[in-house]
Amino acid sequence: MSANDFNGPTDVSTPVSRNGRGWVWFILIFAVLTALSRFLFLAEKPFHHDESLHAYYSNRVAQGNPHEYSALLHGPVLYYVVGFFMKIFGAGDFTARFPAALCNLLLVLLPLLWRKRLGLPATLAMSVFVALSPTFMYFGRFLREDAFNTLWIAGSLAGFFGYRWTGRPWMAVSGSAFLAMQFCNKENSYLHVFIWLTGALVIFLLSHRQDAEKDSWRSVVRRTERPATEKIALWVNCSMVFAFIYVLFYSSFFKHPKGAMHGILDGLYRESLLYWWEQNQKRRIDGPFDYYSPLFFNYEFALVPALLCAWYRNVRLAALTLAARTVSFPFSLLSSSKRVVLLGLASLVGVLFLPRVGLTPDGCSISEMCLRDFAPEALSGLLQSTAKVLHLVHSRHVLQIVATALLGAISVLAAVRLGQKLDAFLWWWATGAIGVYSYVGEKVPWLHVYLLLPLIAIAGLEVGRVFDSSRLWIDSLSEPRSLEIRRALAHWDIEWRRRFGRSFLTLSCFLLVFAGWKAIRLSFFAPANPQERLVFTQTTPQFQSVRQRWLSLASDSGQRPKITLSGDATWPGAWFVRDFSGHDFVKPADAQAAARFDAVFLDVTQQDFARQEFTGFDIYKIPLRHWWVPQPNPRISEIIDYFLTSRPYPRELRSTPQELGIGNTSILYLENRMAGRFFEKAPLFEGVELIGAAVGTHSLDPADGTKR
Repeated sequence: MSANDFNGPTDVSTPVSRNGRGWVWFILIFAVLTALSRFLFLAEKPFHHDESLHAYYSNRVAQGNPHEYSALLHGPVLYYVVGFFMKIFGAGDFTARFPAALCNLLLVLLPLLWRKRLGLPATLAMSVFVALSPTFMYFGRFLREDAFNTLWIAGSLAGFFGYRWTGRPWMAVSGSAFLAMQFCNKENSYLHVFIWLTGALVIFLLSHRQDAEKDSWRSVVRRTERPATEKIALWVNCSMVFAFIYVLFYSSFFKHPKGAMHGILDGLYRESLLYWWEQNQKRRIDGPFDYYSPLFFNYEFALVPALLCAWYRNVRLAALTLAARTVSFPFSLLSSSKRVVLLGLASLVGVLFLPRVGLTPDGCSISEMCLRDFAPEALSGLLQSTAKVLHLVHSRHVLQIVATALLGAISVLAAVRLGQKLDAFLWWWATGAIGVYSYVGEKVPWLHVYLLLPLIAIAGLEVGRVFDSSRLWIDSLSEPRSLEIRRALAHWDIEWRRRFGRSFLTLSCFLLVFAGWKAIRLSFFAPANPQERLVFTQTTPQFQSVRQRWLSLASDSGQRPKITLSGDATWPGAWFVRDFSGHDFVKPADAQAAARFDAVFLDVTQQDFARQEFTGFDIYKIPLRHWWVPQPNPRISEIIDYFLTSRPYPRELRSTPQELGIGNTSILYLENRMAGRFFEKAPLFEGVELIGAAVGTHSLDPADGTKR
């Protein structure tokens, strides 16, 4: 291919399909391997606190109880989808997680439906990035709304962009259906739609201004204007589909205990928006603005070369279109490619190195040193006051916001200048998602998937541009009018692809192998290991073994224990006792009240009370949830060591430290040893700490708390 091939207008938005049967077999094998990575050993990991809530209430739906919306538990879609599978296959750990894993598998395969439009290399790259992403693999095997919501988000955008590209009304209707599923699943849908609509408006205004410039761009694809009545009918159909799905779920299929309209208004704003606005003000699970940066660079590093390529290539091509021309603001920002690249690199340095990287033994970071020793006092004061107004932890976070916004703005402007509206939208979405989720008052690792979706799409498109030589631009809707500029763009694009682009993206492939290994290690070998930063307040294997003990003893004796839970153990304990009849959720007031139960769960603060009242019970202390909170300002050596080995560096804890420096919440587990009860002749519970023995059964060695 040479620059002469681009002398005339070319509809580069429609690639030529040259896929042989080899690709079909490759995709089939890829789909099978991805399915195995999502479904194998799905029930092995202990159920997380949130997973148990979702599974428990889904099981209630499966038993015929209408779901009553609560903002704390998010939207009703998850409960009806999981409940449907439970009703068919029965309530179990595998069945509960299966719909989430299925949605994640469909998310992996969804880009391949657009291979004729975007090209096989681009769509396959998107699928592989999702399939081997440690974040998506781990939370794709996790019963939370996010595994469902990422599919609804991708489906809604695929539908709306599909309608824009093909003009087929059913795609717009399907996009509306997926959008409704998104709103019926999780309240952050309001954030996504806000980002999308503002992005569409900004891109429209910038494109309109650009089109008004002299000798700018001309459209290659001539769209046939549809009659106004047809447009109105399509809007009505989309709105009706959205409203039907929304009303159906929030009214609990018109069986809401308080009336259908009550559930609809709760989901629309009364319970959803007001509750989460209040929670954001409380900053219940707060964290620094750069909370997601360590997650991204520790797990999703394979995206970095592709994203850098996409950003630089985007800006450089836009600068070439402005060569020797006088243009108005804001496109004048791109007139010098060197200036733009230097500005972008400076912003990137701000994003990467302003976060907490320790320089001194007392933990002083780069940003703190710069702001303290080199920044003018007026600037430091301004940053501190701005951080206080914005409820930010540190003044460096203001600089990070500016750097992130600057990188995103340059990317959007460059993509609009090239006429690549899809790229502009993705860059806007990525910048908005990073800004919004970094600012909101709830920082949890499963929200990381919403930052990754647009970044993976950008990286995948860049892979397609570099490795697919059938076109210059994959998704452009316009071309520069000047023949000289078209030739310059074609020449630079070919040289970039040949000399640098493929080298950078080959590096992404090597990094992807390591990322895939980290994903497999995390999801299969260490799914409950609190040393992994994606593992958040995870239920311990020791607590999971309690249920395994019940099932084993019940299999031997033919009887079932009666259990009561209270306090911290209620979740995930409520899910663990689902098939044990006679279970309750009360705290026994005394030994007489406890005598009718075989097993009792209490908070660890009730230790003296348990020893005094429940003399006929063995008392065990079991870790319920554990976590690792990294120390601020780790050194570079500690960061690298953790990246390679997942070995935790010095940390600050939110509770009592254990041997490895892991914080945990413990509970008391009591087994009734009285005559005729389920545990009367059961062996001691191995692997957990026995802190009190039933009177007359066995005694304890006071030195180590073991049986004598």
